[in-house]
Amino acid sequence: MNKPIKRWNLLDTVNLALFIVVLLFFLDFNNNATISFLLLGVFLLWVITLVFRNIFINKIEKDPNHPMHETQLQGKKKI
Repeated sequence: MNKPIKRWNLLDTVNLALFIVVLLFFLDFNNNATISFLLLGVFLLWVITLVFRNIFINKIEKDPNHPMHETQLQGKKKI
């Protein structure tokens, strides 16, 4: 069963909130440079996956022959 892919979901909201908290309170390059770079790397990975997910969704929406396109899903039985 194919479910539509969301551009923004609850996990993204939690990640954004954590990113803001980390930026405001936990980044300290003078005392804990390793942890600061590690946290920035984790959030950079999240942003990259978010961008590629949106690119993938755009590709699906533009190609009516894609198996996950709305026109392909309409004829299938939903379980």
